[in-house]
Amino acid sequence: MSRQQFSDTNTQSQRDAEITRKVNLQTQHATISTHAESGWEQINMASVAPVRNGDGSVDGGGAMHVTTNVDASVYAESFAQSLDVSLNDPDFIERLNECLTAEIRPYRTEPTPITLAVLADNSVRFNPTQRYADSDKPTSIIKFGEMVTVDKANDAVMFNHSVELLDFHMDTAGFTEASLRHAIGQALVDICASMSSHCVDLLVNAELTQKIEVTKPTGIPREQAEDIIDLLSVNLTPAYGATLSDYTLLIPASLEAILERAAQRAGVEDVEELLGCGVMEYSGTDRGLFLLPRRFTALSFRSTADGDAFPVTLSRNANKQAWVIEARGVVDLVASATAKDADGVTVSLPLITQLTWK
Repeated sequence: MSRQQFSDTNTQSQRDAEITRKVNLQTQHATISTHAESGWEQINMASVAPVRNGDGSVDGGGAMHVTTNVDASVYAESFAQSLDVSLNDPDFIERLNECLTAEIRPYRTEPTPITLAVLADNSVRFNPTQRYADSDKPTSIIKFGEMVTVDKANDAVMFNHSVELLDFHMDTAGFTEASLRHAIGQALVDICASMSSHCVDLLVNAELTQKIEVTKPTGIPREQAEDIIDLLSVNLTPAYGATLSDYTLLIPASLEAILERAAQRAGVEDVEELLGCGVMEYSGTDRGLFLLPRRFTALSFRSTADGDAFPVTLSRNANKQAWVIEARGVVDLVASATAKDADGVTVSLPLITQLTWK
């Protein structure tokens, strides 16, 4: 065997030994990922690379840097669990109650109707220092008030929000606790805006809304905010609430930034403090402003047999090597009010005021 042949054989042996060592390291540090619901399982091999110095050259005396791979299933399961906990947290419903009355009702039950008494005034004026005989004593004709019943609307909203997480994207990009927290926060914002948008669609098409055409405010944010406050104050219904604090306002997403800027300019904390009422944004087409009386309207979420109002599922799409996360639920809008008129006939009362743009 020539010297050249011996050198080539020695180099090949070193390469084979290096490859064998890398494979052994990858196998020793491999992890097994499983998901109980789908029964899916995979082996994640570790990454092995030579230790390098700052300028990129190999400088580690043959040492290997081993990195254990975190697969996409870890992120997908963490995302699904975090979304489920966030949506079904009592604090989430309490936050909704700050803007509009909301309930999560037991499995297979109907929404709780709102029953309010409209009292008739039978008061009598009299002079306590005067003595009255039966002939001249103060009298009054007794009138009886009516009970206003607010029940669920004919249509409900079944919402479904889903996202597809590809293994390739998550394995190459990775994630941190902070990035997961930001992703969950954005998902909650999108879900709330979408639910409000679907409720707006229901209000527009139902006989629950009184429509009033107004001129759309223009100008700088401060001027638009002042015009909006004037429009709301003039067009609210005193029978359902004497001040703006008795209402919840639904605004298009395009107006939120303008009102937020006006709030900063006015030196208040947020839009709700600026307008003096609860504010919820809705996505999609600008349909104007919606005034919902808080005492006369409510959101009622159906719950599953497990007690979750927003069930979140995690499934595996093996054909695309991806995870699918879905959040769904059903909400009923309690806003269909009825009462009896002077003739005893049951009539519908439009509770919600919609300010549409001319």
